[in-house]
Amino acid sequence: MNLSKVNQKLLKLGALTVGTFVLFTSSAKVLASTPGQTNNKSMLLAQASRQEWRICEQKGENWSEVKYFESKNYFANICRNSNGQLTLVAGAKSNPNQLLELPVTGEQGYLAIDGSKTFMIDNTHFSMAINGMVVRKEQVTYRGQ
Repeated sequence: MNLSKVNQKLLKLGALTVGTFVLFTSSAKVLASTPGQTNNKSMLLAQASRQEWRICEQKGENWSEVKYFESKNYFANICRNSNGQLTLVAGAKSNPNQLLELPVTGEQGYLAIDGSKTFMIDNTHFSMAINGMVVRKEQVTYRGQ
């Protein structure tokens, strides 16, 4: 493999990692809040709230859920709108009323860009990068379709 192809593969891997972590550190202070400590009782609350966090259909009758993800502190919906466009709608579990909503691209995962911030989610991780540097990354703990 020549150096150019190696560099391209490393760039793609870096973008995927950065994007996953970027997903959950907010562009509009959505994901910037620090969640509180959890205990067994709050975990039951988190499970009870899952339906509230699955919000694609709440956006309108022409919206549908493509995928749903959760990590310890965040939730993310990949929604399809009436134009067929994929949209990331995500937030912190500690503040579910403040949402990040961005158009999505991606084949190996879902990538959303907001200025210098890149949010990425795939079946294993959420991540956020600022100016290409991963600043937050969490493991996906729940996936739904």
